[in-house]
Amino acid sequence: MDAFRAHGFFVVRAFLDVAERAELRRACDAALLHARAHSLETGHSTPRISLLTDGATCAEDDPGAFERIAVFVGSGRVCELLAGLSRPREEETPRLKDAHYYHEQTRRDWDGDWHRDSQFGQPDPEIERAVVATTTAVHFRVALEDDDRLEIVPGSHARWDTADELRIRRGADRTTPDMPNAARVALRAGDACVFHAWSIHRATYRRAPVRRTIDALYAFARPAVRRWPSQAT
Repeated sequence: MDAFRAHGFFVVRAFLDVAERAELRRACDAALLHARAHSLETGHSTPRISLLTDGATCAEDDPGAFERIAVFVGSGRVCELLAGLSRPREEETPRLKDAHYYHEQTRRDWDGDWHRDSQFGQPDPEIERAVVATTTAVHFRVALEDDDRLEIVPGSHARWDTADELRIRRGADRTTPDMPNAARVALRAGDACVFHAWSIHRATYRRAPVRRTIDALYAFARPAVRRWPSQAT
């Protein structure tokens, strides 16, 4: 928790052993193979698939694959790493929002945009700033092959952007390698990483080497509930 509060991320070495890693990879690869076989884009030009969507649809090929994935991302072992990371007024129990499988795309290489996940769907920077200051969302990821694609600006989860960061993240040069103070997070196969989704971060996407990383996104904020006005009968 100290590392998370200070830097916005921490790494757990050898979270999965060889046998656990192989079993989880078989399940995730079943979803990836299904996605690639049924789409010319998903799994080829994209760097990830949704395990909650493609994992479920691959059940016709491997009935146990989706269950193995769901059990893992909802396991006490994973959730234990998230304990204590929420803000005081948030729910203590994390809610799973999505799970993805990052892989090497087959068609082209490119550099990802610097971003905070909080910016998606928030065109107004002031609204996004309030989201960053009051809520928590975290990525849990585990590398099934060595993976050094993630770059992050340590401590950015706990503050708003500097002028240079905002210019890069919201400007036209979002793929620049010159983000100030950025650090690369290198994971060996079996390592896990938990990082704040509001941190400034990005990844680079390459056709080689092979990439096999499962990433689950969890939120602690209370879900918004729409209340419909009562109608007279």
